[in-house]
Amino acid sequence: MTEDKEITVEQNSGLQSDKMRNTKIGKLLLTMSLPAIFSMLVQALYNIVDSLFLTGIDYSVKGYLGSNIGGDSFLAVSIVMPMTMLVVAVGIGIGVGANAYVARKLGEGNQQNANKCAKTAVIMALCAWAVMIILAFTVSRPFVEAFVNPKNATDVDYVVKQGTLYLTIYLALSGGVIIDITLARILQATGNMKIPMITQLVGALTNIALDALFIMAFKWGVLGAILATVIGQWAAAAIDLIVFFTKKQDVSISLKGFKPSKHYFARIAKIGAPALIMNAMGSVITIIMNVMLTGYDNGIAVLSAYFKVQSFVFMPVFGLMQGTMPILSYNYGANEKKRFNDTFKLALFIALGVMAVGTLLFQLCPELLMSIFKSKPSADATAEQLAELEAKNAVFVTEGAYAFRCISIAFIPAAFSVLIINMLQSINCPVSSLLMSLSRQLIFLIPSAILFNYLWQMNGIWFCYPFAEILAVIVYSPFALRDYKKQFKYKAQQYEQHLLGDTAEPVETPIETTNNN
Repeated sequence: MTEDKEITVEQNSGLQSDKMRNTKIGKLLLTMSLPAIFSMLVQALYNIVDSLFLTGIDYSVKGYLGSNIGGDSFLAVSIVMPMTMLVVAVGIGIGVGANAYVARKLGEGNQQNANKCAKTAVIMALCAWAVMIILAFTVSRPFVEAFVNPKNATDVDYVVKQGTLYLTIYLALSGGVIIDITLARILQATGNMKIPMITQLVGALTNIALDALFIMAFKWGVLGAILATVIGQWAAAAIDLIVFFTKKQDVSISLKGFKPSKHYFARIAKIGAPALIMNAMGSVITIIMNVMLTGYDNGIAVLSAYFKVQSFVFMPVFGLMQGTMPILSYNYGANEKKRFNDTFKLALFIALGVMAVGTLLFQLCPELLMSIFKSKPSADATAEQLAELEAKNAVFVTEGAYAFRCISIAFIPAAFSVLIINMLQSINCPVSSLLMSLSRQLIFLIPSAILFNYLWQMNGIWFCYPFAEILAVIVYSPFALRDYKKQFKYKAQQYEQHLLGDTAEPVETPIETTNNN
């Protein structure tokens, strides 16, 4: 270890983030990831609860004219899902950008810049919320109307009205989820994984309890579902804020006397862009897929059911990435290449194991997974309506099971994609990370979906997911290896030239070498 690095460690002794330099990798990744994995599993439960309560509605709502109120309520929420995904994507983009930058600066010993980054991230979250409020009252109804027709809904007017209500309230009150994600990622950058886990747990339990109260007891239907969701999100955000303002952390988010700088806005945006786009692309892709699936009776509902269930496979991997990102970023900032490599290898091994289990589950019992989304008949349903609903449910489960088996082929290659993207973000290669994200979720996915839909209709659409994932890994792995080698070479030069530390100017672009050897 160089003298410069020894001084940096001494300056930062006592910081919670020091454990990312000193703790054994296995133990460190376990302690950093388990709370995030748990919180993400809670988030997966959080994502599916509304749907389960809505499909289980067995009472009549005033003005409803259809014969499948549970299915129509589920469709209303399914249609707006891409917009809710977009909100989460914005929060994740800001949070990931702040997470990687804060962790890297703490690893370099530059706590002052870490503080400025955290405060800038809070301002960005508030600005994002303001944009969502505007969207709430301009795009909600047109968006829902674009995806409803008599083929996929028994009461079109009901679906439009309830979907619009859900989306308007969600966007207008989306500050809770954006602030929660941003602050949780900042805490994770300092090595604090417990508080984000607690906030996720509180938010999810609040949502579940209020879903039962509002939907089943008060019989508020879709209105009850959205109120339960936003209240749970704000409960989680409130805990984050209380922690930051009542207990000293490695970084501060107090905006008193803080003057925003475009440098930190640009850094957070640049680092977080791949994560934002990767998640926003999920929203855009779902919208495009819904356009293709609108012509099929169960297309949109099947895709929504898939996303609800697959979150129990992907969320643990995303939680693992939350624990992995600050470790990789910190050790890249500290130029600890061996610790970086050991972390990456262990995270990849775990991610592959999770995805392998998920693949088996989706291949062996997809009918069981789909059956949880079957609609229940209303208490006053006639014998004819009961028979009609039973037939619809049977087709829905069969079509969904086929989709589950096809799409789950993508799980194992997705483990490679997600971890490579995570690694590229941690070593300050946002462009490469962004390109891989775009390719697996847009450039490779959409053309193949259009082609497969043309050739084999809905049964062919589902194969676009494994096709895109496998192609992305094959194409981008060599480029990721090249970037990894290049960035660590630059980091070593930064240390050799004493360009890091509290008194140094920020050095974010690679230092070009004049040595051709």
